[in-house]
Amino acid sequence: MSRRLFAALLALSAAALTSCSDGGGAALDGAGQGSNLVGYEHTQVGKEYWVTMPEMSNSSGKPLTVLSAEIVHVPAGLRVTGYRVVGAGTGGHPYGVIPVGVTNDSARPHQGGSIPIKAHGSSDLYYEARVKVTGTVHGDLTTCRYGYRQGSTTYHEDIGCDTRIRLGEPVTG
Repeated sequence: MSRRLFAALLALSAAALTSCSDGGGAALDGAGQGSNLVGYEHTQVGKEYWVTMPEMSNSSGKPLTVLSAEIVHVPAGLRVTGYRVVGAGTGGHPYGVIPVGVTNDSARPHQGGSIPIKAHGSSDLYYEARVKVTGTVHGDLTTCRYGYRQGSTTYHEDIGCDTRIRLGEPVTG
């Protein structure tokens, strides 16, 4: 292959990659949780817990729709078994770790997987990750990745989130 043809193909590939609909976005804002550390030191091996993910705000001038969320870094000793969308209700957006089966009066389940957010607005819906403790935990849950669509383009954006889960005496109440 000639150098000219190779250079032309390389330029076309670069152009295709920069217009790809799966690039990094910059419209979401983690509404205050960026570097906050949330912790829970009463977990038990074999039990599951709901971990709240950051509230989502749209810092851009165009509406967007959040399509998915995931916690990127899951340390040894923990396993994410699922995600759900819940509404903040009247109690605002909670941060923390809640044992599965314990009633959270402020959260209400949301039907549907997408979350529309107006331009310069915030969502009253948020994601929770269902996390199972499989052994001694070696690190924190970090980096929340959201997939969203703005116009006809789909983006992925990471928002800082830190949750520290450790084994300890169970909470009795």
